[in-house]
Amino acid sequence: MTTPASLPVGTRTYSIWLSQLLLSIVVVVIVLLVQALAPETLGMWTFTVGVSMIVILTGLALAVPWQKLPRWAVLAVPLLDIIAVGLMTRDTPIDFAFLWVFPVTWIASHFPLWATGTALGTVAVLVLLEELNHPENPNGTLRLIIITLSLTFIAISTQSAARQTRAFKRLLRREATKLNETLSRSTRQERELSRVLGSLDVGVVRLSADGEIVEANATYLALYDIVPDDLTFAPRSVEYDGFEGSPLSPSRRPINRARSGEQFEDERTWLFTTDLTWRALAVTSIRLPNDQGVASGDRLMIVHDITAMISAERARANLATRVSHELRNPLTTILGFSDLLLEDTTLPEPTRVRVEAITSAAERMLTLANEILASGKQAQKAEATVTSTDLAKVVADSVESFTPAAESGGIRVVLAVSDHVSVMGDAFRLRQVCDNLLSNAIKYTPKGGRVTVEVFRSGTEGASRANDQAVLVITDTGMGMSPEDLERIYEPYFRSAAAEASTIAGTGLGMGIVRSLVAEHKGELSIESAVGRGTVATVSLPAEDAPDAGVLADGSWRARTDA
Repeated sequence: MTTPASLPVGTRTYSIWLSQLLLSIVVVVIVLLVQALAPETLGMWTFTVGVSMIVILTGLALAVPWQKLPRWAVLAVPLLDIIAVGLMTRDTPIDFAFLWVFPVTWIASHFPLWATGTALGTVAVLVLLEELNHPENPNGTLRLIIITLSLTFIAISTQSAARQTRAFKRLLRREATKLNETLSRSTRQERELSRVLGSLDVGVVRLSADGEIVEANATYLALYDIVPDDLTFAPRSVEYDGFEGSPLSPSRRPINRARSGEQFEDERTWLFTTDLTWRALAVTSIRLPNDQGVASGDRLMIVHDITAMISAERARANLATRVSHELRNPLTTILGFSDLLLEDTTLPEPTRVRVEAITSAAERMLTLANEILASGKQAQKAEATVTSTDLAKVVADSVESFTPAAESGGIRVVLAVSDHVSVMGDAFRLRQVCDNLLSNAIKYTPKGGRVTVEVFRSGTEGASRANDQAVLVITDTGMGMSPEDLERIYEPYFRSAAAEASTIAGTGLGMGIVRSLVAEHKGELSIESAVGRGTVATVSLPAEDAPDAGVLADGSWRARTDA
């Protein structure tokens, strides 16, 4: 059972102060009422001594350092209060017995049963002495019984409530301790999980049940070129369905498929990074099991970089192709001379049989070499494909990929394109041109700025369409460049003074790559810029000789705008 000595110092001291102050306040109020209604009572020495004792005990209760005294010392205060109330009641016409409720209740709340019994015994003795001094009072015995029973009931009820309260507090403390231990253990496990995920050489993304990214390790952030502090996890690398293939639409991107709850295993995708390199990825999405082994709503996406494996496969294919190609020449020679030998009619039969065996083996080897050569050529198709390409669609796909990153930086991207603007070219290389220019425009445009992307076919109404140009214009409201910097933007590793002074990362290689790609398509690239007024990049390519798709009768072009 809890005793005052086992309570915290502050709690015990506060309890003593509160109980004694309440009793003292009630007594002061009673004195004022007695002075007004029954002033003759103030002349009784027992009443005066009782009131004085209570006032003195209140002062002592406030002054004594109870935490330094033995546990039994504090009992003196309520027991002396009981005696003081008894003196106030003795020989007075007013019965102040109800004041015993204060010390008895306080003792029952904070002390064990023996202390409560001592307090009740003291009250009974005082009542008994009072009644013995007034034998003429026929109700004395009844008064003794009523006071003793009432205080006993109040004390038992108070002690029971106090015991339950203390038990509940102990329970709360134990539960709080368990919760703190669980929280600490969970925090340690979370830190350990983050440390393990961070040390893995595969990309790992943990998704919540509602599709939000809870955590992504450093490998994943590096693969997709995601800024570590970006809470939107917007990738700056572009995903493709194959090597130099078509960019994936948002609904087909692995992270969005995992967010929607789809499960897949070792899905092959290609990533074109901002440093102009290709990465082959194998992506898996799984549901995380709960404690009962049943799939929960949380999901895990695992990204393996298999570029080295793909490179090794290509190297093996190249080796097989070279070996098979080199084998064909000597095998052709062997077959040619064996055929000549077989045409010799004077050749002895045993020799003919041997030559036929050589011919048969050489033919099988030639067939095998041809099969290896054909499979090797099928395995590597990395040459650029020049076809009729819709430049408007290529640009729209690029804008769609960069829009999330732009919006996370507070930049508005506006797209305005004709319905169809066709050119003869390599769709992948043209996407590189747009990606580099659009990336620069977004990168060097501050928050609240705007990037406008336009695609249209230029030409004169009624004239021959042979000399028409497919035009891509990207305009930004960024920091811009000085004329001196503008003259050097195609130099390798060159960056303008404003870019160098900023914290924006860059290599200075992009514009040179763009110019070479545009030149390969027999096009022209022009850059206009001014410090503080933004930059305008214009790409002009020979338009495919096709119907006037997207060009209106007045020579203007039909457009759409996306915020």
